Amino acid sequence: MGTTDSTRAATPRRRRARILRGLTTAVIACAVGVVGLPAVSGASAVAPAVGGTPKRMMSGWLPYWTTAASVDAVVANSDLFNDVSPFWHNAAKSSSTPSGVTIQNNSLSSGSRASNLATLRGRGVAILPSITDGTGAGHLSSVMKSGAKRAALVSQIVNLVAANGYDGIDLDFEKFAFSDGESTWAATRPAWVAFVAALGSQLHARGKQLAVSVPPMGVTGNNYWVYDWAGIEPHIDKLRIMAYDYSWSSPGPIGGPLSWVRKVAAYAVSVLPPSKVQLGTPTYGRDWVKSKSGSGCPSTSQKVYDSKNIGSAISGVPESSWRRDAASAERYFNYTVTYGSCRVSRSAWLPDAATVDARARIASEYGLNGIATWTIGGEQASQWAPLREIARTLPFSAPDGPRSQAVSVKVTKKTGKKGRKVTIKGGISPARAGVTVRLQVKKGGKWKSVKSVKTLGSGSYKTSIKQSANRSVYRIKVVGSARYLTKYSGSFTIRAS
Repeated sequence: MGTTDSTRAATPRRRRARILRGLTTAVIACAVGVVGLPAVSGASAVAPAVGGTPKRMMSGWLPYWTTAASVDAVVANSDLFNDVSPFWHNAAKSSSTPSGVTIQNNSLSSGSRASNLATLRGRGVAILPSITDGTGAGHLSSVMKSGAKRAALVSQIVNLVAANGYDGIDLDFEKFAFSDGESTWAATRPAWVAFVAALGSQLHARGKQLAVSVPPMGVTGNNYWVYDWAGIEPHIDKLRIMAYDYSWSSPGPIGGPLSWVRKVAAYAVSVLPPSKVQLGTPTYGRDWVKSKSGSGCPSTSQKVYDSKNIGSAISGVPESSWRRDAASAERYFNYTVTYGSCRVSRSAWLPDAATVDARARIASEYGLNGIATWTIGGEQASQWAPLREIARTLPFSAPDGPRSQAVSVKVTKKTGKKGRKVTIKGGISPARAGVTVRLQVKKGGKWKSVKSVKTLGSGSYKTSIKQSANRSVYRIKVVGSARYLTKYSGSFTIRAS
């Protein structure tokens, strides 16, 4: 998640540097082309909902610094919300508690929390407040690795939930991924799974829920495997994927191309029941400095905008001037600011209501529980009517169990000399990494596996053989799992002479 309000924002890859908004009045020149909004397909595996009451397919996070606006957004659209996570608590390092951690309250009096809890619950929305990790690099992972400290922290969280009458808790422990370093993950992962298992057991025994907010897994370049989704799955109720900050240090879509979002969703449903998965969706944007030229340039930095402010984020630029990127369905605007003899080239990217719509359709396509927005309150008001129609007409929370998959095959040199190398490659759909693909040959009326490979993050595979027989018949077998049926390609013949 990120942190944004009307005057400042922090990176969604965790509340680091707060970035001041605003732009000195300047000469602004647009330098972009127009592209169309991509069509997004709906779900096909699960029957659509009967028209009428919309499904509760929304979740998200309520920053404490925008409490009023965020609560108002949920109340006005409570028919769409299943649960929400107010940013009410933070884990801090402590030398006086058995766990080495104290759980702080974030900038709201207990009375304000109780009042908002009652308001939201009165609308039928479950309240799972977030606990963020403010302990510093390496501290919380060290707590996880100590059985005694881990048990003490579990007790603290359970007591927090019970004392405040929460419906559960959301763990937003991001320093494993973004501060500790990948070299620590092998040791942290089993400790994290043990912690989640113990916490989930105690919360469930009390009728409470456990959600975790985590960065993506299973996608090349975005594989934060320390969180071990498959390992924690039996112990959690919701997994919120923070599928944003795809572009971080340089201009580009905040939530990534929709093709990337599909890969994130595909991997998730390969290791978890779809009904447990919520697709994180950004309602904020960034404005980067691309280059500077000339002299006397002022200090400039990245800016962060709420989606609802698209028409006023950049001085003199109405919403209609922003263009749309077809791959991500996000809006963007490239421009130049002049400060005397200095010219600063900038590029801004911002998801809008249509972006949220597209991502909600992907969530439905994969049968997910729904979407979770960072932030609730930062969105365009125009998103709600389309989302309500999606929630009314499209399916969510597909049942767990085996589902179909597809495989493609391409063969090089189907005919040629004996002993030549023949390459067989292709891909599986939905795309996901680590799936076993076997090349089989037919002998004596039976199929025999001769090669075995794993798919890459793109779902692609590649293998090869030396063809010595005059004629051989092959096929590809995609090995099934608890969530995917085994799939065979059509047979193909390779000859040698």
